Parts: sequence; C-alpha cells; structure tokens
Amino acid sequence: MVWIYKKLLLNMKYSTKMSHLTSLEKERGQPIPESLDEINERSMRAFKEQSWYGDHFLSAFLGITNYENKKILEVGPAEAGLLHYFQTLGAQCTGIELSPLRFTHSQLLNRNSVIKLEKGDICDPSSYSNIISNEFDIIIIRDVIEHIDDKLMALKNMYKLLSPKGLLFISFPPRYCPYAGHQQTVKNFFCKIPYLHLLPNSIYKSYLKFFGHPSSGIEYLIATKRTRISIKKMEHLFLSSKFDILKKGLFFSRPAYRFRFGLPTFQNPFVWFPWLREIFTNGALYVLKRKS
Repeated sequence: MVWIYKKLLLNMKYSTKMSHLTSLEKERGQPIPESLDEINERSMRAFKEQSWYGDHFLSAFLGITNYENKKILEVGPAEAGLLHYFQTLGAQCTGIELSPLRFTHSQLLNRNSVIKLEKGDICDPSSYSNIISNEFDIIIIRDVIEHIDDKLMALKNMYKLLSPKGLLFISFPPRYCPYAGHQQTVKNFFCKIPYLHLLPNSIYKSYLKFFGHPSSGIEYLIATKRTRISIKKMEHLFLSSKFDILKKGLFFSRPAYRFRFGLPTFQNPFVWFPWLREIFTNGALYVLKRKS
C-alpha cells in the first residue's frame, strides 16, 4: 500500500487535472495498517457513523423501500461503513476511494464482505474504467465533492455511471457555513472559531501559525478552503451537468450530528433568505436524477 501512496503524492506535482490530490498531504507519514488492530479509534468510529447514517437517515431519505439487488456506487466511501449497511439490505455495492489510507481501512473492515472496493479518482475515468462498467441505480458521494477542484467533471462522470432512472445522493458543507474550512480539526481551541476560514488567506495563515499549527496543516486548511463551494454555485453545477433536483435538505443541525453529539436533526429556518441560507446551513443534501 505504501507504493500506492507515494505514487499518488508524486502525481500531485505534475497533474493539473487532479489538483485535489493535495488533500492527501495530510496523510503523509501516517502508517498504513496491516490488520484491524492497527486501525485507529477515530477511523473505527467513522465506520460506525457511516453505517449508522445509512440505517437512521439515508435509506429513508432516498425514498426507496427495497434495496434488494440495487446496484450502489459510493464515491469516496472511506471506511465503507455506509456500503456495509446497504450490503446487509441485499444491495450490490461498489466503492471507489482515492486515499490509500482510507482504502486500506475499507478493505480490512470489509474483508469478509462481497462489497467491491477499488482505488480510483472520479475525475479520472481511466483510473476506474477497467473495473467499473456497470450503470448504477444509486450513486452516493457524501461529504466528498467539496474536496474536489473540478466538481463539474466529477458530476459529469457520475452522470455517465448512473442508470437512466438512477438516483445520485450528494451532500456537502457549504462554503460559508461555520466549519466549512475544517478548522474544527485543529487542536488549539482558538483555531476552532466558527467562520475563521473566511478570513483572507494571508491573515488566516498568520493566525494559524501564531497559535502553533504546523505549516503542513496550514497548507491543508488553505487547500480545503480553496475547494469549498456555495449552495448557489453547486446548484448551478447540477444544471450544467444535466441533473434535476428531486429532493433537497438544507440542515442547520445535520443528520450526522445526532450520532456525533446527540443533537436533534432540523433544517435551516432561514432558507428563504439567500445569505442566511448560506451561512446557517451546515449540511446541504440532495437527491438528483438525470434530466429526461
């Protein structure tokens, strides 16, 4: 697995099409586990959350009552807990994962499963075209699209993989929400301030450096900030990639917050006001279909 990691990092230096690979920098130096015992507690909890999310929210949100033999693709499944849940319902599940570390986690956690897990980049069809040729009934891309630079390319490629009557579920934290910059992952309390990522880059960098955040971590946060997208722009991309919106949920308290913090799920009460819709929506969730 280590050689895969090095190869992907090398690609970052020469590829303009896949500049979102800079997100892999945060994995540099992390050991690739060889057994379940070596997977850290945070990743194990992520697997449980993913499975919980399918059971307690997504299966109902999609509006499907029977998942038996449904072909499901998840783009960026991480530990693949969500696919694990849908597989228990009889679905035929496939995942394509860019991160070598998360891909290894998914393999170890699902080694006794029939889930098909592959390495690939949704922006580069050549990375998965030889292994994924089916049209899928459901494609899931949960909290991944915001990390991708060429979102339109990703959407167009998923369009091609979706069956004519298939559904695409997509979720992301909008650009102007309190923690879209992932600054909550910084250890220092003073770097976890809501909306901090909206500072100009020069001030943001200086602030993070002042409180002792390492330069590699700062560059990751800046890269994360660069790829954020607003609700308005994302919905425009849906239209440009020939998708119709079947269902939309703009949540102040996201469904996953119930698992993480025990908070109730509820939508942003200010969705009718453009700027308030952007800054008080912590999770934008959509079910899309291909235009007729």
